[in-house]
This record gives sequence, structure tokens and C-alpha cells, in this order.
Amino acid sequence: MANSSRRRRRHFGQTLMPPLNPSAISLVKSLIGLANDITEAVPAEGRKLRRVAIAASQKRNVSAMTRRIKILLMLFEEVRDTASLLPPSAILCFGELHVVLQGVKLLLEDCFESSRMCLLMEHHRLSEGFHRLTQSMATALEILPMTLLDVSCEVQEQVELVQQQAGKAQMFVDPNEPKLWLEVQALMAQIERKETPDMVKLMEVFSSLDLNSAGDCQRELAKLEEEVEGAWEASEEIKFPYNDLASFVRYGKCVLYGATELQEEEVREVSVEQSECDDVKVPEDFRCPISLELMTDPVIVATGQTYERAAITRWIEEGHQTCPKSGLMMAHTVLIPNQALRSLIWQWCERHGISISPSEPTHQGSRISQSTPTSLEATKLTVEFLLRQLPSAAAETQRHIAGELRLLAKCGSDNRKVIADAEAVPLLLPLLSARDVRTQEHAVTAILNLSIFPPNKAIIVEAGAVDYLIKILCSSDTSDAARENSAAALFSLSHVTDYAALLGEKAEAISGLLQLLRQGSLRGRRDAASALFNISAYSGNRAKLVKAGAVGVLLGLLSPPDSGVGLQDEALAVLAVLAGSPEGRVAIADLNAVPLLVELLRSSSPKGKENAVAILLNLCRYVGQSVIKEIMNVYAIWPSLHSLLNNGTARARRKASSLLRMLRKWEASPITLLANYC
Repeated sequence: MANSSRRRRRHFGQTLMPPLNPSAISLVKSLIGLANDITEAVPAEGRKLRRVAIAASQKRNVSAMTRRIKILLMLFEEVRDTASLLPPSAILCFGELHVVLQGVKLLLEDCFESSRMCLLMEHHRLSEGFHRLTQSMATALEILPMTLLDVSCEVQEQVELVQQQAGKAQMFVDPNEPKLWLEVQALMAQIERKETPDMVKLMEVFSSLDLNSAGDCQRELAKLEEEVEGAWEASEEIKFPYNDLASFVRYGKCVLYGATELQEEEVREVSVEQSECDDVKVPEDFRCPISLELMTDPVIVATGQTYERAAITRWIEEGHQTCPKSGLMMAHTVLIPNQALRSLIWQWCERHGISISPSEPTHQGSRISQSTPTSLEATKLTVEFLLRQLPSAAAETQRHIAGELRLLAKCGSDNRKVIADAEAVPLLLPLLSARDVRTQEHAVTAILNLSIFPPNKAIIVEAGAVDYLIKILCSSDTSDAARENSAAALFSLSHVTDYAALLGEKAEAISGLLQLLRQGSLRGRRDAASALFNISAYSGNRAKLVKAGAVGVLLGLLSPPDSGVGLQDEALAVLAVLAGSPEGRVAIADLNAVPLLVELLRSSSPKGKENAVAILLNLCRYVGQSVIKEIMNVYAIWPSLHSLLNNGTARARRKASSLLRMLRKWEASPITLLANYC
């Protein structure tokens, strides 16, 4: 299950406990298991610790600790094999050693999983941790009654030697590490002062940190992001400048080794996980009210409603101050993790064999995207460097630069502002027509990410990006990902009424969105439906949507009622808006939608029922007698309306009450009703 293995940062001083009242044999077996875990985690002698790439002093500390534990492992195995009774002092010693080995295992996990930068910052604390555990090992071994244990002389001598050496061991810190950390800080201070660091010095520092390629830097960035994830999940105070370090490493990677892009395997993994979820009916309570997708990081806003963190963060960043679901003003924008719901979602996913992970780095929008002067200046330098290269770069380099800008634009409003202010949008537009599929995907996704920041919408539209996005949306030569992200970008732009009106004037935009609504993935169809909703919200566009065949496509998602799993609410929302126009009402009535709408009053979600009853009410009021007769012939209308009166949303109850009154008047006097409403 995604995120289950995500490491939380350890507290070196955390309290560890020995097993509670263990038997001698179970204690020994547990010690053997711990010792094996530790020794197997460390590469064999003579091999460079390349996998973990830990700092020099910790390599030495790890090697020394591992050698001692290997000797203790021989002791534990001989004790197990002899099956002799252990004296109380031996059990006490082994209990203390169990605590020591737990601490060693946790400390090694920190060393192996932490980023190089964090290991450098924490070199003294890590060294202290190893020294403290070594001293605890020596203290425990002092009370071990070797003469009472049935072990070989060779093992006995080696264990006694371990005890002596551990007792005399001094804390080891490589003197080069404090100096290297000062050099890193000096370079970051230069960047904060808006000075370009010396490339020779930058290369020396990166080489000292074993960051010798773009791949090394990319892995370092991933680990820095995990540091933030761990601190955020554990609700810890972030004491170290992770964001500064991430921006510094990204800058160094770009200027020293060149831009890189997301690997295709990473993109495929996201789409596979999404498709797993698409095949299962997701409980409504597990879906975000904004994105309507399965929540992976649910948070509670000031009004008490729960949303996916990325979705509500985007809503707030766009300048909204109201709760999307309730419409109430939010007293503050603090987002509180809904841990209970999150646990339920993970349990549900586990039962259905679904692995979930955010398709976008949601927490980056909360922690790592909080810019400091250093990170902001580092991002500016990185973007300026990339954009200087972009126009004249080779096709492959352009693809990498577009991928780098796409990644940067994911991480918060400050980055999006920096990229747009550097005039990146006009330089990205030619890449929207690139022959290379990945280049085009990166460029369109970068535009999408930039459009999330409200002031960037005008920049994107004024640069002429809309026509490029529509061309991608309608082209059969582009990838599915490019078309879907193009639709998502149009949806983002359509939040502005003027741009929604603009899109309505472009027939290709409407036809492209309708085509995606017919044949796209669930995610793509949702974005297309949301874009169509925004376009239809501008009254002048409704007749154009009806003329383009939107009503038939939307009803096709509802007939039969389960054919558009996950899209009923979106389809009904657009139909409810179109039913506010004469053309929309006529098209809905002509397509014999009444029986289907009545059925949806019974079977759809609360929001879907609300829109279905609103459509029926509009049809009765303005189309008149033929619709009323058709509704009266469907017996299910009465229990469905009464159910809405008792259990529906506030708006659904109002609409249901109005429709009931109208139907009862017709039942009593159809001529009078006809005079009033036709």
C-alpha cells in the first residue's frame, strides 16, 4: 500500500524497551533476528556503501558497529544451539542488548534512507547516536557471565574483546564534514544575496557529497522530499531548511549536469494505480467533493468539510474564501489532516487490492513549497538558466528542460509566479507543437501547473496558449496524457468568466471536450465535464453547447444509470445548467430523458438527485404539458420526491417541494395548470 513504507524521521533519543517478560529462547531468537537484519542491511566488507552513500564518519561508525554485532551474532547463535539454561544475569544482559540493537537498527535506517544533505547537517547527532549505543553495548556486556554460558573459547574471547573496545571507544566525527557543511551554507548564502555561485566551488561541493550526476541529484531531491513527508506526517516541527536544500540541489543539478525529466516508469505507475481505482466503485464519502477522485490526503477546512489536500489548496490559491461544498465563508485556511478518514480509505484500498499514491506531490504544496528567500532565489536562478538554453537547445535538451519546468511548476504558487514572471509561457508555446510526444506532454502539463496560480491565467491566455491547447485536445496524433492535461488546463482557465466565454466561441474547444467526454479515461472525462460546466455557466454559451450535441453525450453517460460510473454527478450538473436555457430544455425533452431522470432521483448521489429534480422542475415549468404527462405516468416519481423531501439536500428539498405542488395541481386540474405554465 502506498505511503505505508514512507519513513518518518527518527528521534535519536527515543525510548526503546526490551521485550516484556520474554522466555530465554524467545529473547535469543529475537536478538538473532535483529542482528541479522542489521548485518544484512549493510553491504559486505570491501564493497563501497554506494547504495546508501552515507557521510564518511558514518561509514566508519556503521562499519565498526556492524563488526561488533557480527561477533555478538555468533554468541547468540551458539547460545541458541546449546539450548542451555540462561542465568538471570545473562537474561538481563540480553534484554539490554535487545534495546541496543533496536536503536542500532533505527539509526542505520536513518543513515541509509536520509538524503546526503541531511546526513551532512546531522553528522554530529548521528555520531553521538552511534557513540551512545556503543557505550550502552559495553555496559550491558559488563554483566554478561561468560563463564556460565556454554560457548566456545573463541567466541568468549571475541565478545570480551568487543566489550573492552566498546568501553574505550571515542565518538568519531570526520573533521571534513563541518567544513563541508559550512561551504554548503556559504553557497546558499550567496544565492540568497542574488549572487551566482562559482561553478568550480559548486562542483567541488557536489563531488564531496557524491552528487556526481543528474541521476544522483534527482535521487537526492526525492529523499529531501521524503524528509518533509516524514516530518509532516509525524506533525514534527521542521527544524532544517529542507526547502532551501531542495532548491539548492535542483539548481546545482541543472547548471552542472543539465535538466532531467520524469521517467516514463513513474508516469506509468501513476496511471496504473488510477486504473486500478477506476475498476472499483469508490464510496462517495471517500471522494473529494472538488475533484470527485479518491482522496489520498483528506483534510478538514474551517467549515468542517473534508477535501483532498491538493484540490482545496488549489481552490484557496485561486483566491476563493468560501467552502466549495457549503458555500460558507472560511474563517481561516488552516488545513487539518482527517486521520480517521484517511485510515478508513487505506483500509478500504487494502481490501480491494488498490495501491494509492497522490498523482501529484500533494504535500509539496504545503511544506516544501513554502518559499524562503534562499529557495526563492535558487528557483529564480534555476529558471533563468533553463530558459536561456531553451530556444536554441537540441530537441532532447528541450524535452528535459520542459520536464524540469513541469516539476518546478508543481510546487506551490511562488514557483509558478517565478516561472511566469521569467516569461516562460511564450517559450513553452512552440513546444506544444513539438513532434516528440514527451516534450509536448511536459509543455502542456507545465502550462496546466502554471495556470493554477490565478494571475498566470491572463498571461497564458494573452500569450495565445488557448489555441495551442485546443489543437492538442482535438488532435489524434497527440498522446492521451497530453489531451487530458490540455482539457485540465482549459478547465483551469475557464474558472475566469471571460475565458469561459472565449472558449464557448471556439467550436473546436467544445467538440474536443465532448470527444474526450465520450472516450477519455475517467480522469480525462472528469476534467472535460468540469470544463464544460464552467463554459455552460456563461449563459451565451449554452445554445452553442446544445448545438454541438452536448445533451446527447451527457445523457449517454447516464443511460443506463450505471454506464457512467463516477461521472453521473458531473453530467447531471452540466445538464442542470443547460436546462436553464430554452434550447437545452427542448433537447433534453426531445431525447426522452424524463424516465431516466426520474430513475436517477432514486439511484444517484445526493448531489445527483438535487440536479435531477432541478432539471425535471425546469422541464415542467417551461416545456409544459407533454413533460408533466410523461412524469405522471412514472409511478416511481412519488416515493422519490417524498424521499427527497425528507432526506435530500436543502436545494433538493426546495425543488422537490415545488415539483410536488405542480404535479398535484395538474392531477387536480390540468387545464388550470396549463394556463399558468404554458
